[in-house]
Amino acid sequence: RLRKNLNSDVVLTKIARWDPDKRWNAAVEATARLKRRGLRTVLLARGGIEPHGQEVMDNARSCGLSIRDVESSSSSIDSYLDAIGDAGGADILNIRFHCPPQLLQTMYHASDAVLANSGHEPFGLVGLETMASGGIAFTGGTGEDYAIHLHNSVVLKTSDPKEIESSVV
Repeated sequence: RLRKNLNSDVVLTKIARWDPDKRWNAAVEATARLKRRGLRTVLLARGGIEPHGQEVMDNARSCGLSIRDVESSSSSIDSYLDAIGDAGGADILNIRFHCPPQLLQTMYHASDAVLANSGHEPFGLVGLETMASGGIAFTGGTGEDYAIHLHNSVVLKTSDPKEIESSVV
């Protein structure tokens, strides 16, 4: 249902603090690169309250991406999915509500890539939850034993958005 409502060729998801080390700008720039290839691409973004989020959104706009904030007046899974689906059409859907585990599992499973691509921290729960949900975790090269490139994840070697792009297409 989520995938259908988004009507996109490529769905990316990133759930992380708005922190430069989380490589948000690489996610945004990869989204722009995929869009320039002619692929309808949407990035489902759920950050925190950190000020770096404004820099990321400014970067997205400078890359030519449209952004829509997504809010929900109800706290049911159906209302969350409706809110995300109704906001479709933008390149980045900036999710502004708490995402319970059932919603996260749906997002991870419906995505072509879940970007858990931190520069120096282990990818942690987002990557493991993605794997458990049947999604594809794109991790940073931070050395976790359980991230096996092209077996249960895509282990990115660099912060270059071209690496995300080429791994998706």
